Amino acid sequence: MKYILPSIIIFVLLVTAVRAQSDNIPLTKSGYRLAFHDEFSDTALNMEYWHSYFPYTDDGSDQCAFCRTHGNENQIFLDRNLQVSDGLLHILLKREDTVWFGERRPYTSGLIQSKPVFKQGRYEVRAKLPEGEGFWPAIWTYGMIYTEIDIMEAGMQNPARYHISVHNWIEKKMNHKRINLPYKLSDDFHVYAMEWDSTDLRFFIDDVLVWRMCKYVKRNGKPVRNCDRLPRRYKISTVFPDDNERLVVIIGTGVGNESTPFTKSPTESTRFPNATLVDYVRIYQ
Repeated sequence: MKYILPSIIIFVLLVTAVRAQSDNIPLTKSGYRLAFHDEFSDTALNMEYWHSYFPYTDDGSDQCAFCRTHGNENQIFLDRNLQVSDGLLHILLKREDTVWFGERRPYTSGLIQSKPVFKQGRYEVRAKLPEGEGFWPAIWTYGMIYTEIDIMEAGMQNPARYHISVHNWIEKKMNHKRINLPYKLSDDFHVYAMEWDSTDLRFFIDDVLVWRMCKYVKRNGKPVRNCDRLPRRYKISTVFPDDNERLVVIIGTGVGNESTPFTKSPTESTRFPNATLVDYVRIYQ
């Protein structure tokens, strides 16, 4: 999932820790301190934290086709498809014909994009995904410089598989890892996490490390085994985030068509209405 950030002023949250709402929220983790969290414990989405669309316009509003269609996909993202109840964010998926800026789509869904931006640290999202051909849930980040990091992206016709990708959109380069699991991501909640520091990116599901990508690579571009190699003997990976990069967090579920990656159009067996359920978002820095 990709888009270009608008030239607007975005509130920057860097290292200020917030007070946990309950005792079961760790204030520290893996050497990091809690900087931002949303437990979705209210009765509506906290609009001080989130956009409900891609703020692609110069003024940060939703007044563009891309802001709620995300380009050539099969859904329109609507506010009414974001419901908060029972401590969960429900991202609803519906089979309903809708028009946005002249773009007619047969399905609706929802997404959230953080208004704060974040630096190096640990990013965690606990979620349960919907199963079915055509569902394309994603937990990802987009940067101020050139980086996109897809912490989790899945075509849910294969509910025991998801993908991790790291992109450099200036160089048009990417690294990718497919994760195959012995269980379905639609059967229960799972914690999808990324840790980013000055030497590597580490990706986890339920605290199990599934991929590590080093900042430095061999001169021929091939990965190295250990991420603490001396810089003078290696070169920086083209896709590794700049140390000054700042990321927004995006969580949503697209609906595929015959030209989308990961999944295609829903079939008659795809169950609607459906939902991606998000338990929490926590950022440690």
